Amino acid sequence: MNKNSLYISLLALVVSVATAVVCATKCNKGAAGSADSKSIEAVLSENPQVIVNALQKYEQLQRENQEKEAARLFIDNLDALQNNPEVPFVGPKDADVTLVEFFDFSCGYCKRLAPTVAAIVDANPDVKVVFQPITFVAPISKYAAQAAVAANLQGKFLGMYKSMLGFEGRLTEEKINELAEQNGLDMEKYKKDVDSEQVKKVIAGVAALGEKVQVHGVPSLILNGKPLNTIEQDGIQAEIDKLK
Repeated sequence: MNKNSLYISLLALVVSVATAVVCATKCNKGAAGSADSKSIEAVLSENPQVIVNALQKYEQLQRENQEKEAARLFIDNLDALQNNPEVPFVGPKDADVTLVEFFDFSCGYCKRLAPTVAAIVDANPDVKVVFQPITFVAPISKYAAQAAVAANLQGKFLGMYKSMLGFEGRLTEEKINELAEQNGLDMEKYKKDVDSEQVKKVIAGVAALGEKVQVHGVPSLILNGKPLNTIEQDGIQAEIDKLK
């Protein structure tokens, strides 16, 4: 919904509430006739909490509608979210429980979440964890994502994931290549893969999927097609345990 529609809908909601209050007041007084603009203005002026309550209710409805739409989009695109063989993942290919993470290597919150995700991986060898690297936080995010996918081609994704998100400074191409070498990658193959059309296609596909399911913020966690509203390890584990 665009801003103009939002304002119009909110205004309509406030006016309808105020009109109802005015009409109720007139009925209580035994007066006939519909509410006029001056009466509505007086009610809003004397009862500003009406506007606050209407705004809070509207925001609540918006959140609920957005959550329902997100859930629908995740289910409609479940196979792309969970089963793209070109996207990095760990765990059994056909696991009963699948956790998907949309993240960005330049995202501070993703850096904080990375040790939790790694711990979830270690604690749940029967869970499939799929990593969807998107690249809208900083220019270096794209190269970092390409490096991660290139590492995945050598079976070394998780090490690069931990190294890049665990790095405390600002990532650069030089630093990312250094981390790749530290993780034992075949650097000749890595340098061919990192800028290859194959790898770039994977990253572009993740970006397109993120847009399709309306992932506009990171980190975003999806468990068996349902959005997770927690990034705490105990909370994530509790939701996983419910599905086992």
